[in-house]
Amino acid sequence: MCTGISYSSTDQQEFFGRTQEYNLDYDYVVAQFPSEFHVQLGISDWQTRYSVLGMGTRLKNELMPMVLDGVNGSGLAGSTQYFAVDDLYQPLKNVITAGKKPIYAEQFIFYLLSMCQNITEVKAVLKKVAIPDQSIVQATGLPQHFFIKDATGASIVIEPDATVGFKVYDNSIGVMTNAPAFDWQVTNLRQYAGLTAALQPDLPLRQMNLTAAGKGAGLLGLPGDFTSTSRFVKASLLLNLMQLPTATTAVETGFHLLSLSDIPKGTMLCADGSVEYTQYTVIYNQTKRELYLKLYENLAIQKVTYQDNDAQVSDPRVYELNKTASYQVLN
Repeated sequence: MCTGISYSSTDQQEFFGRTQEYNLDYDYVVAQFPSEFHVQLGISDWQTRYSVLGMGTRLKNELMPMVLDGVNGSGLAGSTQYFAVDDLYQPLKNVITAGKKPIYAEQFIFYLLSMCQNITEVKAVLKKVAIPDQSIVQATGLPQHFFIKDATGASIVIEPDATVGFKVYDNSIGVMTNAPAFDWQVTNLRQYAGLTAALQPDLPLRQMNLTAAGKGAGLLGLPGDFTSTSRFVKASLLLNLMQLPTATTAVETGFHLLSLSDIPKGTMLCADGSVEYTQYTVIYNQTKRELYLKLYENLAIQKVTYQDNDAQVSDPRVYELNKTASYQVLN
């Protein structure tokens, strides 16, 4: 379960954010992979064109060549999110027969960010690559879809399909959650077209005058549960109703909005009884190429800035996260 958003500030700076929910604990770090970095893992084999700063993971103390979300030097940002839909992928041999380059689902957003500068380039690359039914961490391909936005504000959702290709949707709404498919989620929004932030007027009813329940009554009926469809509706409406933030408040505004999708431990259980929860929330300032992070264990904002001196670096930079809660003491 994840919720992704994109938005702008009043001075046209671009922002991208997401929550990361899962029922397994990962060894998260912030990492910046350099340009001309050789990625070789299983079927994956490519050399990055552009440096990528994002949320990475370590497996057995070794940094994996991938990011769950990130931003590159051109301000292109994106995330990979769970997409529980059948028949997403074809066998590796079918991908090769189609003349396309195979990329693991887990590495796909890293591949796009490391090879493209904008949405136009992303759309061109999508014609040349495909995700096979294989995975780094499990027996079959990990079901994922992808949210990506460039520095101009152009945004798309990418969903694999069984044709050894992708369905690509322009995303003017600025939200992506999980299954069902993005076009269904957008159609479903029509059920909530009457919701508003405005104070509801009184309703004359025969001899009575009904007064609205109070401020916020215009959003009565807004879903509040943790399902993908409800989170999509809630994030879409609130993102597009909210006051456009200034550059100095845009990061905090993103965290406020995404906090409405926070899943505390114990409030969502998986079929095996394991606990799924919000492990981190991240906001990217695409214009300044900055990463802002909150952890479940530590709500204090941690910041990492993209480093430009790429030519001097051959190995990824790794930034350890502070998982200990911290407080500003006032007395």
